[in-house]
Parts: sequence; structure tokens; C-alpha cells
Amino acid sequence: MNTHSPDTLPRILWRWISPYKRPLSGVLILGLGAQVAGLAQPLATKAIFDRLAEDAGLFLPIAALLALALAGLTFNYFGEYASGRLSERATRDLRGAVMRRILAARVGAVESHPRGDLLSRTSSDMRLVQQTAIPALVDMLVVPLTVLAGIALMVMIDPMLAFVVLAVLGVATVAQYFLFQQIETYTGIAQEHLGRTTGVVSRILLALRTVKAARTEGREAAEFDRHSGAAFRAGVRVARRQALTDTTTYAAVDLTFLVVLAVGALRLATGDIGIGDLVAILLYVIIIQEPLESLVGSLTELATGMAALRRVTELQHLPLEEEPATQPASPPVTSENGHGGPTGSAERSIELSGVALAHGDRRVLRGVTMRATPGLTALVGPSGAGKTTTLSLIQRFMDPDAGEIRLNGADIHRMDLSSLRRRISYVQQEAPLLGETIGDAVCYGVDDPDERRMWQVLDWVGMAEWVREQPDGLETPVGEGATRISGGQRQRLAVARALLQDCEAVLLDEATSQLDPPNEQRLVDSLVRHNRDRIIIAITHRPSLAVHADQVVMFDDGVVATSGSHGELLEDPAYRDLISSANPRPGTP
Repeated sequence: MNTHSPDTLPRILWRWISPYKRPLSGVLILGLGAQVAGLAQPLATKAIFDRLAEDAGLFLPIAALLALALAGLTFNYFGEYASGRLSERATRDLRGAVMRRILAARVGAVESHPRGDLLSRTSSDMRLVQQTAIPALVDMLVVPLTVLAGIALMVMIDPMLAFVVLAVLGVATVAQYFLFQQIETYTGIAQEHLGRTTGVVSRILLALRTVKAARTEGREAAEFDRHSGAAFRAGVRVARRQALTDTTTYAAVDLTFLVVLAVGALRLATGDIGIGDLVAILLYVIIIQEPLESLVGSLTELATGMAALRRVTELQHLPLEEEPATQPASPPVTSENGHGGPTGSAERSIELSGVALAHGDRRVLRGVTMRATPGLTALVGPSGAGKTTTLSLIQRFMDPDAGEIRLNGADIHRMDLSSLRRRISYVQQEAPLLGETIGDAVCYGVDDPDERRMWQVLDWVGMAEWVREQPDGLETPVGEGATRISGGQRQRLAVARALLQDCEAVLLDEATSQLDPPNEQRLVDSLVRHNRDRIIIAITHRPSLAVHADQVVMFDDGVVATSGSHGELLEDPAYRDLISSANPRPGTP
């Protein structure tokens, strides 16, 4: 999904910084104070030379010069500190806003972004914004005022020399403007490809064993090198233009100094100006040199920071789950195999009526109608038949194009999302564990967990004895991505978490796929025996779960092909073929 905002960079920058107008004003005042103190110093120096020519006392101008230097240092210290603090604060708030937007966004919109790209935007891009945007913005506002004030003071001393300074700097400014536009463009390209390299690294780390087993190290390295090379080439273009910009600035300032020195010497020889005037103007040229060079660096950094800020703020345009759909869902659709129509009583049930969904031109669900009541409902069928999509629709990770989904007779699309998900727990296909320890993983998303209840559900999934045998018990670390435990243990802990939430319904997406037969049998027995009051909908490709289910619903090509008990469906040749493909002896546990 395209999240690019049509906003211009100045508008993006203003929207980000506008809540901080007061602290930004303070930073600007301190920065201007430092520059004013610096601009006043040539006047004090001029006074010293004038008094020398008049053979007058020097105490007052020297004291003023020292006071101005001290004031400039004080303003500079507090200005730098305030700028750094503001950068940290604004970036912290932006980071939090982006993360909250990701958490509140539609699942499909987030998953449409490569994981590495999201990591790059929320980490390295965010860091670039923090390091560059605020300081560069302050320089953009303070330095031009400093230069203009310096030129104005030069005009007061000698208009001709001031015009020479203005002409040379004006030509350099025009050249730099075009260079900065190119720097911004190529910086954005470089960051885009750096995000892709992060994606490659993320993919490799998530499936390192698969990469090695498939002998695709060379392919992954080549993909990394392709994006790294593109980032390098864009970075070289940035470096070339930055070098031109820096050289233009240095040349402009050096040329200005030499021209002013030559013209000033001629005017001094003719008596049009005094030695104090020439020294003051030369000091102004030197004084504005540093902020001009700083501004050039800041503009380069700002180009980098703005490219990063655009990438970060694009995430704030991710569509929210609570946002209404572009068009309301159409009325229920009668499925193509005739299974449409009313689904009966609305008591304690999850009902789908004529549910249809398409991804582009591909029709994923075509009029699905089914009803699950307390007990175990197994969804079976070939891969790609629409089973996982059905669970995603029940959890409202996506919305159907047509049809209705009801929980206990109430349309779930009229329910508050948080309330709906509080009533339905879910174990996704990968069964990820969130938490550093077994206790954290099992209690994830559970308010005020009861330890006795925790041990109960661990016993149901066959994990209690193993956890008790561990030296740290519930505090046993599971490792990042649950790498310290087996895939079957990870699945059972994920099911335990879902059961501990005490929801009305539990959705399991192939939650037994990595279990050996004895542990799978124990888990299925526990689900059936201890959770008769819950609606449990489980996707499975294994006969053992279907055998114990109260209802089996068979999907095929986006429709409900048939439904009933395992024994009843054995009369259906398609169901028998499906079961026999997973178990040579259909009909047995």
C-alpha cells in the first residue's frame, strides 16, 4: 500500500515542529543572542582603532570587547544545550507517534511494507532526523539574519565595500541552491536502498538455517550487494555535490575577503575610509564566514534529515483499523456451491453469512457461510482454500467485501475493536511468543494473571511438568524469537496464552503443526475436555484434530465445500481423499 504523502517537505517539517514553537523560539533567541554578540565585536574593535588614532583611552572599548565575547559564549552554550534537548524531545515524540500509528494501523497495510524497511524507518531514519533536523533548521533561520545584519552594519560603515560582499555571496548562494536540490534527491535514493539492505539482513536472520540449507548464501549476498551498491552510488553523487557546495562557499568567502582587502586598501589610500573602518569590515567578512560554512553543512544535513523525515512521517499515513471502509460491505452472497442462506440460532456462536473477499483480481472467499458453536470446530482443506483468511476476518484484521460475521448474533463490524478482541483470542500460524521468559510469554495480553490458573493451562497443553523441571521455572528464558525452546513447545505455550485469556472464542491457525503425535493427542484431548464452553475454531491439516472435533468444515477454493462431523464427512470422497493424504488410515485417531 502506498503511504506517500502529497505534502511538501516544508509542510512536513512545519507539522512536525509546530507543537514546539515555544522551545524553538527560545533556541532561536539564544542563537541570535550569540550572533548579535559576535556582530558587535567588530564595532568595539573599530572603536579601539579610532581611539588609537585620537590618542584616547582604550579601557572602555577593550572592556566592551571582553564583555561581548563572554556574552557570546554564554548564549552559545545555552543555545546548543536547548537545541539538543529540543531535538531529543521532538524525536522521542515522533518515534512514539509512529509506533502508535503502526500498532493502530490495519494489519494488511503494515504487512505490505517489508520488515526491514519498517525497521530502517523507525531506527536509522529516526536517528538521522534527531541528529540533523533541529540544528539545521535553527541555522537556516539564524544564519541568514546574521549575514543580513552583518551586511547592514557594513553598509553603515562603507556602502561600496558592503555591495562587493553582497554581490559575491549572492552568486554563490544561487549555485548552492541548485546543488542542495540534487543532494536531497540523491540522499532519498540512498536511504531507500539502505532500507532495502536492512530488509535483506532481517530476512537472513529470520531464516538463517533455511538460507544455509538451501545454499542461497550467494544469492542473498548478491541481493545485499545490489542495494548496497545502489546506496553507494547515490552516496557518491551526494558527496560530489557536497564537495562542490563546500568549495563554492569557501571560494566565495575567500574571494570576498581578498576583494574587500584590495578595494578597501585603495579606499584607505585615498582617505575615503579609515583604518578602523577597513578592519571592522574585514572582521565582518571573517565573522560571517563561519555561520555561512555552518549553514552549508546544515543545509546538506537538512537534505538528509528531510529525506529521513519524509520516510518516517509516511508511516503516519497508514490507514487505521477503526477508520470506516471506503464502501460498506455488500449484502451476503450465496456461495457457488449452494451453502448460502440463514445459519440458524444466534445463541453463543460465530456465524459467517455469505462472506466474500478478493485481493485484486483474485477471489479469496466466495460466499462463505458457516456457524461455530461452543466446542471444537476444525477447518480443513487444501492450502490456499481460504481458512486463514476466514480467521483473519473474524479477528477483523481485514474486512470482507460482502457478507456478515456475527458473534452471538451481533455484527462484529459494529463492535468496538478492543472489545471484540477481548472476547476472541488468537494464535497465528507462526505461533510467536512475546516476552523474555515462559511466564511473560504465557501471560502476554492477560490482565492480572493468576498463577494457579497459569499452571492449570500449562498442564492442559502438556507443559507444566517440563516447566517445573527447569531450574528457573516460569522465569526460564525463551530467547529472542523463542529460539531456546522447540517449535512444538513454542506452539503449546502460545495455545496456553490463548486459553489463559478466558475468551469466549479461541482461534487456532495450525497450532499443532509442529507437535509429535503423543503431544498433539494430549493437546487435542485437553481442548475438547476442558473447554466445552468455548467456541474453538482450529485450522488443521492433521486428521487427529478433525477426528475429535464436534464439527468439521471443509474449505475448497474459497467456499465451504461441506461440513459435519468427522464420521459424517467420511462419506464424502473429497474429504476421504484429504484425510488419506495426511493419514494412510483414515478414521483413526
